[in-house]
Amino acid sequence: MNRLRTRVLCASLTGLFGLGVVALAATPSVAQAEDGAIDAFKAKHEAVAKLAKDNASDAKLQAAVDELLDYDYLATAALGGAERYSGVCESRCAEFNDLLTKLIRGNYLRMIRKAEGHPVEYVGQVAGRNNVYKVTTRIKVQKNGREQVVTVDYVMHMVDGKWQVRDIITDDVSLAKTYRYEFN
Repeated sequence: MNRLRTRVLCASLTGLFGLGVVALAATPSVAQAEDGAIDAFKAKHEAVAKLAKDNASDAKLQAAVDELLDYDYLATAALGGAERYSGVCESRCAEFNDLLTKLIRGNYLRMIRKAEGHPVEYVGQVAGRNNVYKVTTRIKVQKNGREQVVTVDYVMHMVDGKWQVRDIITDDVSLAKTYRYEFN
């Protein structure tokens, strides 16, 4: 298990993080999908940012982040999709999910705590296949003394009637593909 833990902890998190594979979610209604993905992301992301700004307890922050992210989907995608998942992690699937959840959650919380000085611009959303929506944001950051604009896309789908993030693509680099590459 130490090798699995090392691999999970050493997996590079490109940008913030992200994943995308096969849609496993319930189908949103047209009304929910019209503005639902961007509105849900904005509300959940800003709630997490406010909790971080207010120095909320780790438990409150974790609960808010857990509402936003689909960890099960991320773990499945990281190992190559539903058809390969159980064959790859075998009897350690629950342990893998737990480790990956901790890694992703911790990284998201670390990034959101740094984000106070970098307001998010919500650009829009685009419908994709299988009732998946890509919410596009822009963030202005200082890098090497220069202001740069970073584009971050959040791939959203419905899980039990709620929008959740299943992929985060930072400047055209998907964490899903990065994880799959690392774990392969």
